[in-house]
Amino acid sequence: MKLKSLTGLCRKILVSLYGSTSRRSRELLLVYEYISNGAVADHLHEDRADPGSLTWPIHMSIAIETANALSYLHASEIVHRDVKTTNIPLDDNFCVKVADYGLSGLFPIDVTHVSIAPQGTPGCVDP
Repeated sequence: MKLKSLTGLCRKILVSLYGSTSRRSRELLLVYEYISNGAVADHLHEDRADPGSLTWPIHMSIAIETANALSYLHASEIVHRDVKTTNIPLDDNFCVKVADYGLSGLFPIDVTHVSIAPQGTPGCVDP
C-alpha cells in the first residue's frame, strides 16, 4: 500500500519512484529518478562544496522548497521520518527534490495523535 501511495505523488518536488522488485524477490529494491546535481550535503560538506555556489537566496529557496515538499507529503498522509541534507537532492537549477522514502510511513487519518518510537539515521535522530 505504501509503495502505491508513493508512486502517485507530485513529481516536481519529490524524486520520482519508477518501480520496484516483484513480491517474489527476496529483497525489496526501489528504482528512483536520478538527480545529477547531488544532495544539499554534497554542496555543503563534500568535494562539490563551492562557497559561492549556494548563495543566500539559494539557501532560502532550498529551505522553503523543502518545507513545501514536506507539507505536501503530510497533506498526503505521509511522514518522511528521515529528513536530512543527504536526502534532499538538487536538480541542475538547485531546485529541491525530496528523496529516500525508506522510512516513510503513512499516518492514519482517523486519529488525532500518532506516537512512534524514534526513527531515522543513527547519529542524525533527534534526542
